[in-house]
Amino acid sequence: MTSKIVLLGFLVSAVPTFAADGEAVFKANCARCHGDDGKGKTKVAPPDLTDPKTQASLTDADIVKTIKNGRKGTLMVGWKGKLSAEEISAVAAYVRSLGRSAKGGQ
Repeated sequence: MTSKIVLLGFLVSAVPTFAADGEAVFKANCARCHGDDGKGKTKVAPPDLTDPKTQASLTDADIVKTIKNGRKGTLMVGWKGKLSAEEISAVAAYVRSLGRSAKGGQ
């Protein structure tokens, strides 16, 4: 019985975690326009995601919706169908964290 429990514990711990890393997904898909730091200082001039005014103007739902659907009248493309719902949520959380980083971690 003990060997079965040990084996089960090993198998459970060996299952990979698939939690999306918002920063990694952002850097792989969003940084070419938004910059690695989210400041948007690239040729396409997206908003500075670290700016407190930009952050204050967006709800969490706005961020998710923009990532999913893009933004009309801009070069922001939608990522629905290209990123999983988990990846979109992770990127949204990362985008929100960019504002906290700009305020010194508050």
